[in-house]
Amino acid sequence: MRKIRFLHTADLHIDTPFKGLGHLPEPIFHLIKESTFRSFKRIVGLAIEKQVDFIVISGDLYDGANRSLKAQLFLKNQFQLLDNDGIEVYVIHGNHDHLAGEYVKLTWPDNVHFFSSKEPDMIPFEKEGEVLAHLYGYSFPKQTVTENISSKYKKVDGALFHIAILHGTSGVTTHHHTYAPFILNELKARPFDYWALGHIHKREELSHHPHVIYPGNIQGLNRKESGEKGCYLVEMTEAETTLTFLDSSAVRWETEHLSTLHFDSVDELIYHLHVVKERFRATEVNTILSIELSGESPALQSLYENDTLDDLLDHLQEGEETEEPFVWVDQIKVEPIYSDVELGNSPFMKEIFTVFEEMERVEPVLEPLLKHKKAKKFLDEGSFEDEEILEEAKRLLIESMALYSERQGDR
Repeated sequence: MRKIRFLHTADLHIDTPFKGLGHLPEPIFHLIKESTFRSFKRIVGLAIEKQVDFIVISGDLYDGANRSLKAQLFLKNQFQLLDNDGIEVYVIHGNHDHLAGEYVKLTWPDNVHFFSSKEPDMIPFEKEGEVLAHLYGYSFPKQTVTENISSKYKKVDGALFHIAILHGTSGVTTHHHTYAPFILNELKARPFDYWALGHIHKREELSHHPHVIYPGNIQGLNRKESGEKGCYLVEMTEAETTLTFLDSSAVRWETEHLSTLHFDSVDELIYHLHVVKERFRATEVNTILSIELSGESPALQSLYENDTLDDLLDHLQEGEETEEPFVWVDQIKVEPIYSDVELGNSPFMKEIFTVFEEMERVEPVLEPLLKHKKAKKFLDEGSFEDEEILEEAKRLLIESMALYSERQGDR
């Protein structure tokens, strides 16, 4: 039975600067900055180990259109390793690494195939003298592509398998900027066996008849992109298609939600936090860990009232900069132990909550900073999470009001 085996990956974001993490110890920050490079090295190793026929990369190889020479030379060397093993590479460019950037042009190994930025085109894959697959793709000529490019993909007869590569946004997605939008039912109706999608950093299997797949990015770039990241191993025969997810994370972002209700002492809580750290270390993946504590326990009450959370954080971080794999506790958040309901009974607080509900986006507030000549180089527009900023502002305000109410009550 004729078959093909390939890796589907996307959103490499090689050479991401990881702005906003300069407070980390230098050894840990260095490993994070190198994580996108390490992650793709793992994918190349997996491709060779699994003896795949080719790799599909569905856009955003680089974090920016003005890709660095370092990033390009790295990919060129990795592609050469694949070429040495007879593995082909099929590439489209997305909104981050669109072709309108300014960068040094390199000559790539013969196994690397880039798709056109004019119209979707087709590139055949041959195995043992037979054309087994037709691959279709489109590269972004500029950052903003708002038309439905998928409607222009045209099947070309003459192959057993037909794989469409698309960097774009499903019509139902609301958490990402909309590029090359498509309607899922329209993709499913097209005469292709597999839609290899990119752009969304979350792994999603939108359909299995035919397969419409987002592999997510290969390396989490912030705490919102938590858990395993990697690629899909895809095996296609005339009878079926099977998917296997392969993890490639060099650094993993994780959050631990921990109820403290059963901890009577701070010692018990600290012991359990160390147990949590070692559980993550056992995964043998470097981890940036956020801890969220809840529950009105004596242990948490003591930490909260004595304002010793920073000391606890320092204790949990101690020695991690010399470990690999490291488990770096980046933050400890505590669910407030006062009643939001009681605060909400205040007419003033009700008005404040109404304002928060009406604030859907903080981007307009941040826009002047992002456009400021000197400030913008220290800021990363993509790192501002509206929901997170609003929630943090709300939390700080509630805490301040609770403290004020408590002091008024003591008078």
